[in-house]
Amino acid sequence: MADPTNFGHDRLAHLLSDRLLKVPRFQRSYSWDDANVKEFLDDLENARSGKQSYFMGTVVLASDTEHSSRQLIVDGQQRLTTTAILLVAIRDRLKQLGKHDHANAVDETYLRRFELMQEERVTRLILNPVDAPSYERMLSGKSGTPNHPVVRCYEICKGHLMDLAPGDSDYKILLDMVDQLERRVQVLLALASELSEAYVIFETLNDRGAELTTADLLKNYLFSQAGRDYLALVERSWTTISSAFDKADDLVKFIRYEYMSIHGKVTMRNLYKSLQGTIGKTPVGIREYLLRLERALVSYLALREPDNSHWTGINTDVRDSLMANRRFGFESSTPLLLAAFRSWETEKAAKLVNKVTGWSIRSVVGGKIGGGQSEEAFCAAALAVAGGKATTQDQVRSHLSHVVPNDEDFTQAIQAYGPLSLARAKYLLARIERQIILAGGGNAEGLPDWSSTSVSVEHILADSMTRQSFESDDEFTEFATMRARIHNLTLLEKSLNRNLADKPFVEKRETYSKSKFTMTRQAGEPASMDVKAIRERGRLLARYAPAAWPL
Repeated sequence: MADPTNFGHDRLAHLLSDRLLKVPRFQRSYSWDDANVKEFLDDLENARSGKQSYFMGTVVLASDTEHSSRQLIVDGQQRLTTTAILLVAIRDRLKQLGKHDHANAVDETYLRRFELMQEERVTRLILNPVDAPSYERMLSGKSGTPNHPVVRCYEICKGHLMDLAPGDSDYKILLDMVDQLERRVQVLLALASELSEAYVIFETLNDRGAELTTADLLKNYLFSQAGRDYLALVERSWTTISSAFDKADDLVKFIRYEYMSIHGKVTMRNLYKSLQGTIGKTPVGIREYLLRLERALVSYLALREPDNSHWTGINTDVRDSLMANRRFGFESSTPLLLAAFRSWETEKAAKLVNKVTGWSIRSVVGGKIGGGQSEEAFCAAALAVAGGKATTQDQVRSHLSHVVPNDEDFTQAIQAYGPLSLARAKYLLARIERQIILAGGGNAEGLPDWSSTSVSVEHILADSMTRQSFESDDEFTEFATMRARIHNLTLLEKSLNRNLADKPFVEKRETYSKSKFTMTRQAGEPASMDVKAIRERGRLLARYAPAAWPL
């Protein structure tokens, strides 16, 4: 049976001088921004001015089973790291003021100590692998990675100290700051014998009210409920999952989509509570959830990256669809696709990727994506797939009929869609180009890669044209509405597109005739081009849209 948790009072800097501490490798990185650091420094200054103690909340530590001499920081990482960085800045400022003995004392007492048996200086606070390199460089008096949060914190502390102690005679202000951190910045210390017990304490003390992300809360919950037998699995699995994301918000987004792929729509506000209810409190439930989350992560990362190795060996080409999803920011369909890759065989799920992208194009062009309507529909379809009630594409589409326009509505909507960014225009024009070729009995496989930098988007009537180029205000107004829609845009090889942008149409025609794109050669066939012709071209291109993105 584990020893009971010890509770007591301590002081913030004294924790650094009295113990060897470590941030667990699965813990989130240092995340205090400029405002957090400045608030901390201001609070310390106000407390010093009023000769008052300053309470900094609870610090929760746990024994490190890998290194018995160290303790793991479960709660208090941000405060302890900021304190250590401030002490590094104080040390460096003391050196600048010529107080080398004082600086060495700060370094030895709070930052690094010499271990006789190891015959080397040991860092008192070890940060996680993301933060450690910059922190260790600062300890050695070198510059860390620019704009890294740890380095930003140091720069703010350094500037603060320069203001407080600008001259040689002001060094005692720095010593008073050290004394304050050592003796007058109070914390409540909870010291647990096991990591899982430490997270139980953390969960109880924070009561979900601290400024933590859903990912932080979920991590704490998983560790607190894992039990001794599954603790190593939880640590390994959580490290694998969380390290796939640079930002906590992106991790939370993935967790939410995975939840919705099984249980239906949930708001971000209710996600953590919903997760607790579905995961349960048994170690076996924790294990099953994490293993499921790891499997979903494979599909999720593949859906975000066209060149992911997950697509190797799959006969269905999903690259264009994944590129489109990225360019249009399609995310509401993610729960549905995760459900399909979990419930269907891979080839069948990959085919659904292409179909769902086509439905999403119809939906966004028709103004149906946004406002939560599409997410509701896609989550309903995901539930049907997860529950085995939708096993075909047609059955999936039945849940999306109210957000996916029919052919007639889609044809009308795409003529009014825009203005288009060049990235989105390239995709839309490429799919229509492909359909033009197929409708003419040709082979579309030899087309240049639309997503490459070798293909550009060309304005048929120059984007720079002004009112003086048109016979009436009405004609110019109509041009202005169409200049960045498919009507006036075409694909062109960049090697042909040099210096064409502002030229009149009659000077572009010969270049268009050399293009490999059918729509571009066709655009150059008329002897002249005016607003009426551009309008008609938009209608013609729109006719191919239903076949390019079929229901």
